[in-house]
Amino acid sequence: MIETPSEMLDRPEIRRALQAGDWSTVLQVLVRETGASQTDIAVAVGISQPHVSRLVNGRSREPGIRTVRALCDGLGISRALAGLLDDREDATNRRQLLTGAAASGLALIGTVDGAVPTESHDDERLLTIPSATYRRLEQRLPSRSLIAPVGAHLALVRQLATSTGHSPAHTRRLYAVLSETAGLAAWLYVDVEDRANARRHYLLAVRAAERSGHPLLPAYMQASMGQHAANCGDATDSVRLVADARRRLPRSAPAIASIWMDAVESLALAQLRDRSALARLDHAEARLGRAAYDEPVWPWIFRFDERKIAAVRVQVAAKLGRADVAGRALRVVDPNQAPKPRAVTDVLRAEVLAQAGDVDEACRVAAQALDVGRAYDSERVIRAVATFRTTLGSRRSTRAVAELDERLHSRYREES
Repeated sequence: MIETPSEMLDRPEIRRALQAGDWSTVLQVLVRETGASQTDIAVAVGISQPHVSRLVNGRSREPGIRTVRALCDGLGISRALAGLLDDREDATNRRQLLTGAAASGLALIGTVDGAVPTESHDDERLLTIPSATYRRLEQRLPSRSLIAPVGAHLALVRQLATSTGHSPAHTRRLYAVLSETAGLAAWLYVDVEDRANARRHYLLAVRAAERSGHPLLPAYMQASMGQHAANCGDATDSVRLVADARRRLPRSAPAIASIWMDAVESLALAQLRDRSALARLDHAEARLGRAAYDEPVWPWIFRFDERKIAAVRVQVAAKLGRADVAGRALRVVDPNQAPKPRAVTDVLRAEVLAQAGDVDEACRVAAQALDVGRAYDSERVIRAVATFRTTLGSRRSTRAVAELDERLHSRYREES
């Protein structure tokens, strides 16, 4: 392994080069200051000498994520500096932290004798645990019941991030946690149809991400806000937000970043009735096939796979009136979705059935989604069912339509 000098990594121009994926600059300086040959670098990194030569001479301008990982690990460069993961954890550990927060929390928050670790470098890990737990609870509880505790946790993280006395690196990590927590709060407000608060918290997530210094997080949060705008019907704003997010991505960004942004952009284009939305999604799916073996990179925690592409395709096709395309995509969507996402998919399924002429079955499927929406107090799901009913017009000729009308109307007769 060749150890890149720490003073070299501290230089602003080297950090900018790493964030931009400019490995030509990094490697040229490394060769000049350490005397390492291209062969030495190839051996340390585990890639061929011709590949190193192409990188040094700028002929390979966008190395793949595996190459970036190998360069970082072989040259002693923090993955975080190159837009990958924090050097203290890998993708698997990050997913385990977020999906097993309750168990991890016992290990990290306290010990058998009740002692609590107080090292400042653990702050961001400890603060991540409640957010991860709330994300899991959101799958099983009404979002409205989580807004207050998540808001309190957000206030604590914000207070710590903005307080003085931290090292610059620690402050940046706290802002990354603040961004994640604000993004969670935004999502909760999306589910209860509080669009103003959702937008406000997405903005906070973007601003905090910018202060985190992480090269991928601002783009992720910006595109997440774009996805929210698309789902709100603000399609033109969504397209602009996603375009800005793309500009924020470094050249070394993982494939999942642009694939996901293609999917978000396709939603916005479908809102505009632009039929190129399906072509955009086809492009994303083709790139997904080529990146099938890439591990997701934080802030993308889970793999963006064919089933997730299919779920987006259902939405896009339904908005474009392409029942045939949506119907085929529905057969690919993950059947084991959590209740609220599954209810959203069921509303789309109802739209496809109605477009195909089976209004009665469409209403029955929509009624099932409505039951889930009411059980979880999800205004997002309830509003989707009400919007679906509006698309049917004034039809009252069948029992299924009348029953759906009655169940929707009952919302205005029940006490909260």
